[in-house]
Amino acid sequence: MKKNIIMTLMMLLTLTMFSCTKKADIGGIEPKLPALQLSSLGYQQVSPFTISNTVLQLNFGATTTNMATGAFKVEILNGSTVIKTIDFAQWTGKDKSSTATVTNHTIGYTLQSTTYPNTNVYAGTINLKLSLLGLTNGGTYGVRATAYNADNSKNSSITQSAFFKTTAQ
Repeated sequence: MKKNIIMTLMMLLTLTMFSCTKKADIGGIEPKLPALQLSSLGYQQVSPFTISNTVLQLNFGATTTNMATGAFKVEILNGSTVIKTIDFAQWTGKDKSSTATVTNHTIGYTLQSTTYPNTNVYAGTINLKLSLLGLTNGGTYGVRATAYNADNSKNSSITQSAFFKTTAQ
């Protein structure tokens, strides 16, 4: 008898655990999401880098909710001092110092899938030519990235201190 009661309770518990489907409350959650969020910054190359011939590829993650993207800025830091600023007019294309025939630094992204209709998730890359950044051999540098929306009313930044090193030649 005791065995049957336990089996019945187990069956009821199992049935209630797997019989209902809960859908996300998109209408309730989406307004609580940040309008613009730069969430990650990293790279997959091996440091230290040779200044003269290295293109450092930074990877970033970001989200926007009910918002269009605008400018993007990358600052190279020596400690807390900004030694170089790279400005992009938008999240795709060449930086502002590039010309029609010379490409200095580039930025781009791929949209990732999401279940929120008004939210975009970005997986991006930034290519930086180290020879154009004013770096010195044997140095350790940080990076601050700042993303802006289309009308520059919102921004999000992320800083990585002591982020990469250059070779001591």
